[in-house]
Amino acid sequence: MSKLKCIKFYSFVLIFIYSSFAQAVPVEGKKMMIAAPSPYAIEVGKKIIAKGGNVADVATVVGLTLAVTSPYFASFGGGGFALIKIGKKPVSVMDFREVAPEKTHPKFYLNLKEDASQNGGTAVGVPGVAAGMFELHKKYGKLPWSILVEQAYLLAKNGFHLSGEWIDRTNQSKDRFNSGGKKHFFKNSKSKYVAGDLLVQKPLAKFLKNYKEIGPKAFYAGPVAKDIVETVNSTGGVLTYKDLASYKVRWLKPLTHNFEKFKVYLMPPPSSGGIVIKTALSLIEHLNPEKQQNFSINEYHLIAEILNRSFRGRALLGDPDFYKNPMDQLLSKKYLKELANSISLAKTQQLKPLSENDIKESNETTHYSVLDSEGNSVAITVTLNGNYGSAVVSNQFGIALNNEMDDFTTRPGEPNMYGLVQGSGNYVEAGKRPLSSMSPTLVEKNGKIILSLGAPGGPTIISGVLQVIYRSLVRNLNIDRAIQAPRVHHQFLPNQLFIDEWGFQPATLNGLRTKGHQLVEKPFIGRVNAVRLKDDGVLEAAFDTRGEGSAGGY
Repeated sequence: MSKLKCIKFYSFVLIFIYSSFAQAVPVEGKKMMIAAPSPYAIEVGKKIIAKGGNVADVATVVGLTLAVTSPYFASFGGGGFALIKIGKKPVSVMDFREVAPEKTHPKFYLNLKEDASQNGGTAVGVPGVAAGMFELHKKYGKLPWSILVEQAYLLAKNGFHLSGEWIDRTNQSKDRFNSGGKKHFFKNSKSKYVAGDLLVQKPLAKFLKNYKEIGPKAFYAGPVAKDIVETVNSTGGVLTYKDLASYKVRWLKPLTHNFEKFKVYLMPPPSSGGIVIKTALSLIEHLNPEKQQNFSINEYHLIAEILNRSFRGRALLGDPDFYKNPMDQLLSKKYLKELANSISLAKTQQLKPLSENDIKESNETTHYSVLDSEGNSVAITVTLNGNYGSAVVSNQFGIALNNEMDDFTTRPGEPNMYGLVQGSGNYVEAGKRPLSSMSPTLVEKNGKIILSLGAPGGPTIISGVLQVIYRSLVRNLNIDRAIQAPRVHHQFLPNQLFIDEWGFQPATLNGLRTKGHQLVEKPFIGRVNAVRLKDDGVLEAAFDTRGEGSAGGY
């Protein structure tokens, strides 16, 4: 079978190709396809496909590659979620989310600086990426672990050419970085990198060499653990060696929803994405927005109202190991019927909130999907929370560390930067995982996975994923058109309708205002990457042109 050309957003050599919003088209293949935020990840993934790797091998190597090339949202200092379907085994959920250090508690942040959960060592949760990538391979992989890590090791050792996004995101965090960030991500105190420069990360390569040989112990013990603990605590944190040594990946069962002729597999708590999307799919079935003209005022109005109602219950969720989530209440036929009956085609309406506290969440997340012709798939979302997370970078090895503690309710009753609402289920507790909007999703038809998708974007992840499912499965658009279509986002509070800053006709916006919506433009509403298996057996992959990305395979 001949190789298909990988549709890239940029070139490794010709840096002028780096550009936002270049036109993307679906990339087709018949064996296995990948949609990811980096051309390096696609190229490395294709190498592993050519070596006979399965979707777990490819997903692992893509994750390791992103940890080297995209440290602002996918470093080893972060965490994430994955939905996995391989062979005859049921769909499983891998939770490698960060956890709160043992010295934290519900009142931990009350006497600290207001930004203590966002910047510096007090913002850092125990990272999960190093454990997560290893567990994914251990449970489902086919090729030797050493082959997969070798790809990331070589990128760190020999270097890679920097993209425009890498430059922009790194420069944005310059004033936040600790000394480790400035040491590892700038040439020197007076000189910045520019697009096309080669970044060599020999300290990170040293860690990867050890990681290749002994697995997660290379991260959670020894010199790297010492580096992380000392760096975090020198910037005000309370991380301990015990915190790192005791980190465990958690395996969960997915939420499911039968939607028309499809079965949708969704993330359970501590992701809020699954329950919100499940609620929204139920409301779509009640209200049938597809009966309205495609991309019409009425259709967008109904989608907005569906999202508004679906986000209402998000405030009541938390880590299931610490909190009993009211799933039966939020998914009951009675409650869903009440939500559906509260929606009018004529005007927007707002219901009373179920909670009075606010949810925190940032946008610096990434998603990639791998799907093969047999319906084997991994949909995986990785995050640091903010841009470069806490802006704390380990001094010796150059590992950017998350600020995932800001996803907890750190100051009960106070609004956050996104105006999201949450309750006591998400208070800080030692060993707890914070609530998240990350929503890796798989869709099955006739017993085979036919759609694998997800997105970065904080709470807009949920809206982006839902609308791509709707456009693809209900409106029958190809996966690229479904992704690029203009989107809306409503998260219940604030009572505002967020819209893509491009793509909408003025008449549509005026019509939404007439229905009572307060419109606010956003640069993007989720950045969805997805792979779909069509009825004719052809795989199509696409990335979201609202950000950088790439798609490819065989």
